[in-house]
Amino acid sequence: MRKSLFLLSLLSLALAQAGVASAQSNGSMQPPQISEQAAEAAYNNAQKPKRAPSGYDKLARESNRYAANPDLAPSEADYAKARKDREEGRAEKPVGSRTQIETVRDQNNRITEYVVTPGSTRVPYSVENRSEYPASSAPGHSKDTLGTPKFINFGF
Repeated sequence: MRKSLFLLSLLSLALAQAGVASAQSNGSMQPPQISEQAAEAAYNNAQKPKRAPSGYDKLARESNRYAANPDLAPSEADYAKARKDREEGRAEKPVGSRTQIETVRDQNNRITEYVVTPGSTRVPYSVENRSEYPASSAPGHSKDTLGTPKFINFGF
């Protein structure tokens, strides 16, 4: 058994050496050849420092999505038609974009609430004036005299 195992390992070693020697003599162990242009591109890519995109790069790329489309911009004919319609009263003049603050007073001429209409949305909300109420000294309560804004009013 030992002799057969020894002969088998000796035979496999001889075959392996013969295979390596024939492969080296044929020249099939040469590295693959690439073009000069591909080699230069690979070298340039390896030389460039890789960095993660910064927050500015991400914002710049994101802002390009919302760039103005020149095909949608109004033409001079559109402007002329709008001016003509406004002069003839068919189109309303745009409402100012200023925020309006109005006061609501009681019968004693004291301010009970402020009604604020933002210029951007034109949706009013009210803030109660609590200057008549005693200030709370409990923790977590501020000593201001204006209440919480009421964005939704339910009235019956």
